Amino acid sequence: MESNQKTGLILTGGGARAAYQAGVLKAVSSILAEAGYPASQNPFDIICGTSAGAINATALACRADDFNDSVNTLLEFWQHCRVEQVYPRIRWE
Repeated sequence: MESNQKTGLILTGGGARAAYQAGVLKAVSSILAEAGYPASQNPFDIICGTSAGAINATALACRADDFNDSVNTLLEFWQHCRVEQVYPRIRWE
């Protein structure tokens, strides 16, 4: 009997949470690899997110054909993202 169950990933919004999510996704990727799960296979049938989580969801979905690579790309992005790139400096004059 074929199962029609799906595994979903829901990523919340909230600024720095998106960077934390990248770290958690890296851990998920590592755990799956240790268990013998193919690195390129995406474990999530459904991926969605809100606000900053939508950035991560989009990045994962765009590279859904290689989960490990998409996670590494996402992790690299957040490791190099700086506050000044997200929030403009406010000048009080």
